[in-house]
Amino acid sequence: IVFPKVKQSKVKKKSKKATGEVGGRDKILELVLSALDAPMIDAPPPTEEEAKERFTIGKNYVIGMFNRHNENAHDLSCKIAMKQHAIKMLPRNTELKKAALVIDTDRPPMWREIPMDTPPIPGFDPTQFLEVEGEE
Repeated sequence: IVFPKVKQSKVKKKSKKATGEVGGRDKILELVLSALDAPMIDAPPPTEEEAKERFTIGKNYVIGMFNRHNENAHDLSCKIAMKQHAIKMLPRNTELKKAALVIDTDRPPMWREIPMDTPPIPGFDPTQFLEVEGEE
C-alpha cells in the first residue's frame, strides 16, 4: 500500500494566551495555589449521643492502654530480675558466662506488640485486608 504524500504545514509557536498562562503564571499553578489557599471546612459538631459514645470509646482506650503498659512493665521487670539472677548463678570467669553476656542485635521477636496511635474501631475486621498467598 502506498500512501499519497500530504503537504504538512509548519507548526506555529504557541502564544502565552494559548498555553493558559494568566498574569505570567501557568494555569495548573493557579489551580494548585487556589486549592492550597482554599478555606478549611470543619466537620459538623457531633450530636450529644455521639459525643458521649466518643468519650466512652476514648476513656476505655486510655484505660486499656494503661493496663497494657502496666502489664508490659511488670513483665519486663520480672524478666530482667530473672535474667540477673540467672547470670549471678553462672560460674565466674567461664565461657558460658561470657556467652550469656553477649547482646543479641537481631530483629525484635515476633511476639512483641506494635504500639498503636488510635483506639480500635468497633466491628472492624482486619482479615478482610490480609493478603493470602495464592490469591490474586
